[in-house]
Amino acid sequence: MIVSALLFALVLGGFVFLVLPRARPWQRVASVATFVALVAVVYGGSLELMSRPKPMRLEWREPGMAKVLAASLREGDAIYLWLQVDNAAEPRAYILPWDTKTAQQLQTAMQKAQGSGTEVRMAMPSDADASADDREPKFYAQPQPPLPDKNYAGGSALVVQRPAGEGDRAGGH
Repeated sequence: MIVSALLFALVLGGFVFLVLPRARPWQRVASVATFVALVAVVYGGSLELMSRPKPMRLEWREPGMAKVLAASLREGDAIYLWLQVDNAAEPRAYILPWDTKTAQQLQTAMQKAQGSGTEVRMAMPSDADASADDREPKFYAQPQPPLPDKNYAGGSALVVQRPAGEGDRAGGH
């Protein structure tokens, strides 16, 4: 983020100071003021954009699989998602256009996940392997993990030991 603002400032600064070398002093002052104002607008605007959810259609990275941390459904408006994308350090905010089918799929997955104590996952197919209709996100409740395998490989039978004196009370001897 800061790198892009600095690169913009360098390119614009090069234009201001190299293209206008013979300008009058008041023109140079106006150019420097314009330069500073544009850098402030770009930096401030990009910081504002960072706080807004990104439209999923503008995602240029391959999102693949993600854990749905939170979702907000605004009927007729949009679906807001807070996702932890696999292989990413920080969560990301996304916005999807309102679609009843997608909203129902998300709600069903959230209910199933809550009932089974698991998490909601989202699969987003890539543009290369999907048609236009198949590029919609697919929400599902992650299945419960299987129980650990029982280790019967030891070959020994299960031995139950009773505390001393327990047999005397049970049998009445």
